[in-house]
Amino acid sequence: MDVISILAQTPEEIPQWLKDYQPGDRVSFNDFMSSRIGYYPGSGYDGCLVKTCNKAQCVHCFIQVDYGIAERELKSEAEEFNAFKGYHVIGRVDWKEQDLAPHGQYAPNFNMDEREMADARRFVREDVNPYCFMEVYERNADKGNDWGAERFAVTFLFADGIATYYQLFCRVFGRAPWIFLLQDHSFGGNYAGFGRGQLMDRVMKANDCWPENVLCADNTEIWDGYEKVEAAPVIGGMHRNSRFLYQRK
Repeated sequence: MDVISILAQTPEEIPQWLKDYQPGDRVSFNDFMSSRIGYYPGSGYDGCLVKTCNKAQCVHCFIQVDYGIAERELKSEAEEFNAFKGYHVIGRVDWKEQDLAPHGQYAPNFNMDEREMADARRFVREDVNPYCFMEVYERNADKGNDWGAERFAVTFLFADGIATYYQLFCRVFGRAPWIFLLQDHSFGGNYAGFGRGQLMDRVMKANDCWPENVLCADNTEIWDGYEKVEAAPVIGGMHRNSRFLYQRK
């Protein structure tokens, strides 16, 4: 068994809004968030989470967050690094901050040390215009159901992946993503880590907000409370890391 085969055992029906979507339709962020979500902080150009879950047809809506990628770079590198081959974009929706957090941002309820607070301000690229947009992808006519879902949607967000997790999942919507791609990037410009004992872990503990499934890279420590699924890993990322499946106990 491999990770995709395991995930395929819990399929998801395509969300109704996505099934009915027509180019030019206005979609609310609430609609996007109404079904399972795959979340990948520090995603860069990596489409491994989309590729894995789309093949398994277990998730149709994804959020990829990174504060180091300009939109022009994201689009120019997509074909080489992302996993959207066999699909084409049929629509785009641009969102503003109030669409994601209509009541404004919540004050942190977790502790950050002085270095983290200083680095959080320093690491964000100041030469990049912030963006938040969703693209709807449709399977090409020459591909069948064994290739992947008929449609999926990805929100690309220029933001801090840890702060975004806290605001969206812990506070605004009050539920964790169904699956999370967990990888620390040693030289990737992240001001704080995602793995065990790092800031993301502390945010989850403070809010008791844990994803059910985690794809954890072989260079990252999984959080407490998860057990490894005996399955061949998926491979992804710039350095072709193995990502193993873990599930919440």
